Amino acid sequence: MTLRDLLFLIPFFLISFFALRPSVTAFDPTWIAVWAFLGAVCMTAVAWLALQMFKVIVADEKQRNAEKRKEG
Repeated sequence: MTLRDLLFLIPFFLISFFALRPSVTAFDPTWIAVWAFLGAVCMTAVAWLALQMFKVIVADEKQRNAEKRKEG
């Protein structure tokens, strides 16, 4: 994981955490925080996967463009 990934994922996690807190159906603030945290972890993991797939697509596109420039 690079610093660039962390600079994207940490704010994403915090936004997700605070966005999920009002959606938790609990009355105890501890449980609200626990379930919002767990939901934010899952959402951040999916965002990390999407980021990795995007990086692979960009790297492949750069490689193909470099090959086209060599040939043409």
